[in-house]
Amino acid sequence: MKLKLIQFLLPLFLVNNFCRSQSLPTYSVTMLDPQSAGYYFLVPIKIGPGAASVINTHMILDNAGNMVYYKKFPGTGTGDFKMHANGLISYSNQNKFYIMDSTFTVIDSVKPKNGLIFDGHDIQILPNGHFVVLGMENVTMNLSAYNYFGANNNSPGSATATVKCGVIQEQDAAKNVVFEWHCKDHYNFSDVDPYFLGSPNNVDWTHLNAVEYDADGNYLISVRHFNEITKIKRSDSSIMWRLGGNANQFNFLNDAQQFKGQHDIRRIANGNITLYDNGKSSPFHAATAKEYQLNESALTANLVWSYTENSSTYSSALGAHQRLPNGNTLINYGMLNNLNHVFNVVKPSGAKVFEIVFTDTLRSYRAFNYLTLPWALKRPVISCALSGTQTVLDAGSGYASYLWNTGATTQTIVATNTGTFSVFVPKGQGGFISAPTFTVSNLTNPCGTNSVKENINTISFNVFPNPVNDLLRINFDTQQTKVTVDLYTCLGDAIYSEQFYKKELVEISTSHLPSGLYFLNVNGIITKIIKL
Repeated sequence: MKLKLIQFLLPLFLVNNFCRSQSLPTYSVTMLDPQSAGYYFLVPIKIGPGAASVINTHMILDNAGNMVYYKKFPGTGTGDFKMHANGLISYSNQNKFYIMDSTFTVIDSVKPKNGLIFDGHDIQILPNGHFVVLGMENVTMNLSAYNYFGANNNSPGSATATVKCGVIQEQDAAKNVVFEWHCKDHYNFSDVDPYFLGSPNNVDWTHLNAVEYDADGNYLISVRHFNEITKIKRSDSSIMWRLGGNANQFNFLNDAQQFKGQHDIRRIANGNITLYDNGKSSPFHAATAKEYQLNESALTANLVWSYTENSSTYSSALGAHQRLPNGNTLINYGMLNNLNHVFNVVKPSGAKVFEIVFTDTLRSYRAFNYLTLPWALKRPVISCALSGTQTVLDAGSGYASYLWNTGATTQTIVATNTGTFSVFVPKGQGGFISAPTFTVSNLTNPCGTNSVKENINTISFNVFPNPVNDLLRINFDTQQTKVTVDLYTCLGDAIYSEQFYKKELVEISTSHLPSGLYFLNVNGIITKIIKL
């Protein structure tokens, strides 16, 4: 069952109203399916006219598109905001990668060494704790023999051209360089696609945009301006094979167009590789997410899955392709020429699970979906209490500031009308995190102590007994397609989380919990629980 946009109109209006008040990017969720799960990480940016007026912002959205976390970077660029397998978070900013822990506190930073220029396209943290980053170096080359420049790509380059060449660098946990690979030592200048060249004097030659530590301990790199994926043998720096572009060694079995200006090469769990084929304008080549099955001995590339959002659009820059553990695929579109999609998630069949569109032609370099987090977000929790005839919503004490979607900046607010309420409090170093939304749907029973109805998916349930001793029961009036149940301590620590499908009764053991106050979150609806 697909949940139509109009069903989310009220909560998303409140979220976006809050965003506008904080100069945050505004957006719409245009598709939401029950399979949407986990958290979405992204950084909306603007490229071109008006870019200076948009503040780059780290954003985390929940499975319904509600903003959970944000951090603004006024006056500086940032990108590649993502989580690694070890639970650490990284992002690029001011010529280095910063590493954060689960509290969104910076604990480390990494940048290329040996005089290399910083390249913010990618960072990987290896299982052994090593860091892999991309770098660049400027090399003077005589390009007068290469008629690759000018309006028609038929004019020679400069005899003293400054050529930007990519470098891969691996550092150990102590930041010692243990491996380095220079494009200039392994490629010919003629490997480049002239389509991507501009000035004959200052040349962006290779334009590396992704590095992947392969399952066999070697490296895959995306060389965008070659339309090529290269595999590098780590032990001796030799090239093992080249896929795509002018120096292609593979037979593409069912993909005659191959790929152009690609991003985000990754090896996935089934042994195949994925990438985002950006396409190009001339000759026209549509943007497509692709999965190839490679035979690295026979050198064949079999296109086994692909998704094209629109056959008349290409992406001039940016983009990503992430295969999720549940088999769905997140596609980040970059700079599409005629669509305003930022990213969507599709099933193997191509049916959409989630889609988001930003206003003001905002884009994202990459976006990521994590079905689960290896640590608790420790979000604040909104509690509800009656004080005389007033309904008081309380975000909890101990935070330096509060900002409700009503505009209030106090710890508590009085709910005088029905609606969905949210509050942001400081998180980490300069970031802000929200409480799960609290819905007041009935002013005669505003805190939902007996039953709660929720306007997003018309969910209705009873929680009993409350106070509870050994077993907490949630009884649904109607069978729900999908229900997410979380239980938090009064400090906001998650102690229970599970998703249920088509359940009429959910039972949670509470016998092991200390006596005290807890908060139950059922699809965004918060109920206060007393443990005896």
